Amino acid sequence: MLAILSMLATLQHNATLADLLKQRLSVVAQSTAGAFRPIVNIGLPLSMLRNARQVLDHARAEDANIDQIHVIENDGAIIHSTSQARAAYVSATMQQAMRFAEAGSWSIETEADLISAVSIQRRDGTAAGWVVVIYTKEAFNRATDLLQQRIINTTLLAWAAFSAFAWCLLRVQLGGAIKGFSQIKQLLSLFSQLSPGSPPPSVPDARGCGFFTDEIPSLHSKLIQAAQRYHSALSGLDADNKTATTGQTLDIARVPLMVKQAPDSSLARAISRRLVPGLVLLLLAAVLLQGWYIYSQVRASFEPEQTARLELIGSVANSNIQRAISAGIPLEALVGVSRYFDELLDQFPEVSYLAIISPQKSLPVFQAGAHTAPSSPFWRTQQDRSSFPISDATGKIGQIVIEANPHYFAMQLRFLILDLAVVVLVAALLAYQVVIVTLSFSMTGPFNRLNHLLNLQAAGDFSSGLSGRRNSELDRAAAFLSERADTLYRMHAATCDKPKPPSPKLLQFAYLNDIRLPVFLFGLADALSISFLPVYTRSVENPLQWIDPGVVLSLPLAGYLLATILGAPLVRPLNSRWGSRRLLLVSALLIVAANLGLSLATTTVTLILFRTISGLGYAISTHACQDYVLDVVTPEVRGRSLGLFTSALFGGIFTGAAAGGIIADRSGAPTVFLLGSGLALLAGALAWLLLPRHPRTQAEPIPRLRDLILPLRSARFSLLVFTLAIPSNVMIQAFIAFLVALQLDALGASAADVSRVVMLYFLLVAIVVPVAPRLLDGVMAKSSQAITGTLIAATALATTFIWPSYWAMVAAVTGVGLGQSLIRDPEVSIAMGLAETELSVPGRDTVLSSLRVLERTGSILGLILIAFVASLAGYPVAIAAISVWLFTGGLILLIVRSRYRLSY
Repeated sequence: MLAILSMLATLQHNATLADLLKQRLSVVAQSTAGAFRPIVNIGLPLSMLRNARQVLDHARAEDANIDQIHVIENDGAIIHSTSQARAAYVSATMQQAMRFAEAGSWSIETEADLISAVSIQRRDGTAAGWVVVIYTKEAFNRATDLLQQRIINTTLLAWAAFSAFAWCLLRVQLGGAIKGFSQIKQLLSLFSQLSPGSPPPSVPDARGCGFFTDEIPSLHSKLIQAAQRYHSALSGLDADNKTATTGQTLDIARVPLMVKQAPDSSLARAISRRLVPGLVLLLLAAVLLQGWYIYSQVRASFEPEQTARLELIGSVANSNIQRAISAGIPLEALVGVSRYFDELLDQFPEVSYLAIISPQKSLPVFQAGAHTAPSSPFWRTQQDRSSFPISDATGKIGQIVIEANPHYFAMQLRFLILDLAVVVLVAALLAYQVVIVTLSFSMTGPFNRLNHLLNLQAAGDFSSGLSGRRNSELDRAAAFLSERADTLYRMHAATCDKPKPPSPKLLQFAYLNDIRLPVFLFGLADALSISFLPVYTRSVENPLQWIDPGVVLSLPLAGYLLATILGAPLVRPLNSRWGSRRLLLVSALLIVAANLGLSLATTTVTLILFRTISGLGYAISTHACQDYVLDVVTPEVRGRSLGLFTSALFGGIFTGAAAGGIIADRSGAPTVFLLGSGLALLAGALAWLLLPRHPRTQAEPIPRLRDLILPLRSARFSLLVFTLAIPSNVMIQAFIAFLVALQLDALGASAADVSRVVMLYFLLVAIVVPVAPRLLDGVMAKSSQAITGTLIAATALATTFIWPSYWAMVAAVTGVGLGQSLIRDPEVSIAMGLAETELSVPGRDTVLSSLRVLERTGSILGLILIAFVASLAGYPVAIAAISVWLFTGGLILLIVRSRYRLSY
């Protein structure tokens, strides 16, 4: 957890520092471009400036880390340069950045350099060329490496300290349970040696055994009853046949039997209530302390950059003022200084005050802005004030005073704190999933298996045994119970003529916790690119020039959705043939291959291809996990189980959405895709290790198109699909996965900014979905919950059309997250209810497949339509179209349900 926090915080610091450096370089480029504008304004080419080399050398002297400065034409040809051995053209990477430049500037980062460029504009606003400033990253790397080393050292120290403290805390909180566990193992050992006619062991002292205080006497009673039943069964067999089979080996072909478990148990709930508060407090303490240290180090790292920016801006202003003074204009007679200072304040928000002060009067001759104090001591940064002398032939006649705006750098630190908060949530979600799975694997799972088998044997049922696959200490201690079933089977088989009696069943226990981590990791791997993929698609080469550019941006997502349509109907048939473990491993390998391809993609065609393969793998993995949940729980707890599944899935998606933008901002999109490959491979490995070997059932046929359309004969199912399922899926795909990134990018947001906004949607879904059924199921019908969610989402989307801004997008994403939380599980529950009543003939599998295929088909068509609308009328209009669609569907469902008194 601390490692994740430190890694992502370091990446975000590096990205922020790189952005600040590129902004400072743009100041140098802009100042240099000013020397070329008089030439181009009179119609001369850039090559006609005689002292161009001196201008560039002067600009380069502003910072020792500036390696080169070029003046280039719009085709990338280098006209002037500070480098003697220059190439004819700038690199292809720079040319590509120049093609996508907006507002007359662009900046990129390479392995060795930071590069910023500003256009040399004519009077009509067109670009005559560009000034490109190349900054070597040696000093940048030294600063980031030093910060990284400090954070690594403190992370290791904090990890050691808090691990020791966590161990002590768990020993204290689980001390009784550990003692109880030992008592149970000792009790099992005593009963394994119990011979017929011997008195049973006495009940052990259960005082101080924590969660097992009440369980130990109950287990003791069941062990006595099971032993009596076993010895009775032994004595009932013919002694001669028993003797005859002594030492005889009979191979047993065990028949697997899946045992369904509740989503949780009283023991699991008790352990969670005891452990979670303490672990959460410990987690918060570790993260807050580490976060505060990181914050202090980052703040100290930014302060030299603040000083350098201030010095540079002051130097630029001083150079321009000094040029006029050197031309013989008296200080008091300078015209337009106040306007010039106002323009500088508008261009450089990091400056709060500019003035020219006369030494004779000690008062400002010209000034702009105001003295600004930090808003809070918490955000306080170094408040710099610099001065630059102004001289004429007689000596010093005044000075330029420049003051930093503390609010600007405080805002940078606020963004860092927000990112740290995101990382805290990411780390907390991952830690929670790991703790729950660990407890299930080591404590609650073995105890539940022991309890189940004892209940059977206490009732005289010796037809089953435990699988040796889950080989915990308690499972090994209880192995003699399974051996009883084998012994009785061999003895019974020896007394029977052919056919032989049924072999003992091999109990395989299916827990929802088995699927928690794989679901979480699959969701995480898939969502890593959601905050930047549409923008990244726009940056690669596009061979599809005959298609509308806005539609091309939607094609990777459309291909992804098409793959989910094709993959969803295959899940049930493949699951019945292969089982969940093999199917999830295959899906993981598909996602790994797709992400590797995405990391190497250079054109929109390859992006579309590999994103489509990724969609197929994701569709198989998520639907296989959801079907696993539906298969291993009883109908009474289906709603709560789906809530837990959705919570784990969207917790992973939230984590991916939050982390992907931060990593992409720092390390680039290919790194994000490679990380997705590793996470998908880990998810597949965990699914293979944790899930039971699902017994194969009769292979189900792959649904035909006619079968998938058949449920539409039901008016209630058709109403569900066209008024709820399709509009809500269009909302997710066209808005959350497509328009959010593009609209925020148009508003000037970075990939990290987009990830901060997108994560709100998944965070709300992860939190609200498991809570909503508990709060609303007894109050509102499922359809009422879905209609409410639809209207909430539609209202939130409408705000972005009325008020197109960053905060309106935040409000819209929040509203959509809350609305989707109320739509998602009611939609599936309504479909399941219809499959068990009026659509029982097609069956549950066909109904679910039909719902999945129809909603995704509609979402593909809706996505392409919305992308076309966005290309023609802009992103706010496209978002408004989704809002109208949702409003219409919700109102139709409400009216029809009320008029015809539909039961759902």
